[in-house]
Amino acid sequence: MKKSLTRMAAAVAAAGAIGAGSLAAVPQAHAGTPGDLQIIGGISCTFKLWGPNWSDGPVWQMHRWMGVKNIGGSTMTGVTVTEFGGASKWVPQTKDKDGKITNKLGELKPGKTFVAFDTTWKGCWPASISGYTIGQQVENPMNNVGFWQNVRRAQPKDKSTTVGNGS
Repeated sequence: MKKSLTRMAAAVAAAGAIGAGSLAAVPQAHAGTPGDLQIIGGISCTFKLWGPNWSDGPVWQMHRWMGVKNIGGSTMTGVTVTEFGGASKWVPQTKDKDGKITNKLGELKPGKTFVAFDTTWKGCWPASISGYTIGQQVENPMNNVGFWQNVRRAQPKDKSTTVGNGS
């Protein structure tokens, strides 16, 4: 009985040492956060002064733009940006200066941004831009649709100062 208890204690000690060694040797696994697409965009009107070559000025200009940003922690694939009532564009393939592909068609890496629609017109008038983005992975859809406009609703002044009918 004494021999079997000694053997059992040695086996438990050996198993504990092996287990502790394997825990010490393997670093803690960190799961990457999933990708998350966020639609971005805007409209602005600016007054452009005369340029250095005296062309295109002075004139009002309106700038509309819309795109997508990956605010998550992993790469998203099959990413497109679609303007409501307009075109749908894939995130393009890019290459470095040596011609090596840095990302594939439709691929958006964490923290990267792609502006799909970017237009500037002479003049400034009420306008809007709206659309959505989508990818192949499951992610938060609550920030995938956007609408921007350059017209603001005027808020009424204090109602106590309005002119009444005198009754």
